[in-house]
Amino acid sequence: MNRSSAGGGTFDGVYQAFHDECNRYAKQKKIKISRKTPKLYSMSASETFAKEMTSDGFENLLDEIDVFIFGADGLCWLRDGVITDAANLVNFLIEEKKEVFVLTNDSTNSQESHEKKLRQHRFNAKLDKKHIVTPGLLVADYIKANTSNSKQAYLIASGGIKDDLKENGLNVFGYGPDVLPLLDDNDEDICRLELVAKPDDVGAVIVARDIDFSYKKLLKAANFLRNSRCLFLATNDNGFTNDKNGNLIIPDAGAIAASVQKASMREPVFIGKPHANGLKYIKKLRDTDETKVMMICSSIKCDVMFARRNGLRSLLILNGNGEREELEKMRENQRQDYLPDYYATSLSALLPLNK
Repeated sequence: MNRSSAGGGTFDGVYQAFHDECNRYAKQKKIKISRKTPKLYSMSASETFAKEMTSDGFENLLDEIDVFIFGADGLCWLRDGVITDAANLVNFLIEEKKEVFVLTNDSTNSQESHEKKLRQHRFNAKLDKKHIVTPGLLVADYIKANTSNSKQAYLIASGGIKDDLKENGLNVFGYGPDVLPLLDDNDEDICRLELVAKPDDVGAVIVARDIDFSYKKLLKAANFLRNSRCLFLATNDNGFTNDKNGNLIIPDAGAIAASVQKASMREPVFIGKPHANGLKYIKKLRDTDETKVMMICSSIKCDVMFARRNGLRSLLILNGNGEREELEKMRENQRQDYLPDYYATSLSALLPLNK
C-alpha cells in the first residue's frame, strides 16, 4: 500500500514531516536511513475467517472443543441423505467424549418429535431429549424467569411448540384455526367480538410460525398487548424460510410478529437464534467457556451470526450451491459478522476416513 492510499494528503504531510525529522536525527547520530517506504499489511476478512475444514483439521481441533451445537434447521432434518451423515458425525463426537446439543428455531416440532426422529436415524442415545433445545423450551424458560404469575399465554402458532409449552407448565390458549365469522364490512360488527380472555388475565403473547394465522388472531394479540405487563415474545425474527427444494417462500414467525408489532405498537422479544437465549439455556446444562463451544450449521444469517454474537466458533456446512454463493458474497463484502471460522463441503468431509 503506498502512502497516498491511506489518508490522502494528510497522511503525506505527516509522513514527510516524520521522514525529515528522522533525517535530521540521523545526521546528528550518523545513522543510515533507508529511503524505502515500509509496506503496510491489513488482513482481509477472507484471510481471517472461512477456512476450509478437512477431516484431519477437524480431528486436530477436537482437543480444543468440549461442546458442539448443531443448528438443526435444514442441516440434520430436511434431506434424508444429510441426516445419515449428521448421525455419523454426532455419534463420532459422542464417542470422543464431547457433549452435543441440537438448537433449533423450528417451532413445528416438539422435543419429543425431534427425539423420535433421532432414534429412527440411529443417533447415539446420549443425544436425548434434554439435549434438544426447541423454541417452546426457550419461551417457557424466559417466561418463568421474567414473570412471577401464572397467567395464561396467548399462542399464535401451529405445531409442536404447544406441547413443549404445556409440558413446561404454561397455560396456553389460542392454538389452532380462529377466523372471523361472515360479517358486514364495518367496524361495529368487529367490535362485538369476544376476546375469550380479558387482557389483564393474559401474561404473554407468543408468536411462532402459524399456518392458521388470521385477522382475528391479530386483533386478539393487539388487544392483549395493551396491558404493558403482558410479554410479547416471538420465536425468531426470520421473515421467511424456503422449502427443501428452495422453490417456495414460507412466511415464518418474523413476518407474523411484524404484523402484531404494527397493530400493538409493541416491540417483540425474539427468543431464538441468532439471539443469546439458546446459549444461556445450554450453559445452564453444561457450563463451559464460549471458546470451547463450536456451532455446526448450514445457515449463515442465523446460525453463523448466532455464533459470532456469542463468541463461539462456527463451522458452516455447504449443502449446495446456494450456501457457497452466499459465503463468497460475504467474503467479497467482508461481512465478518456473517463469516464462519471454518467451512466444509459436507458433514461427511469432517469424519476420519475409517468412520
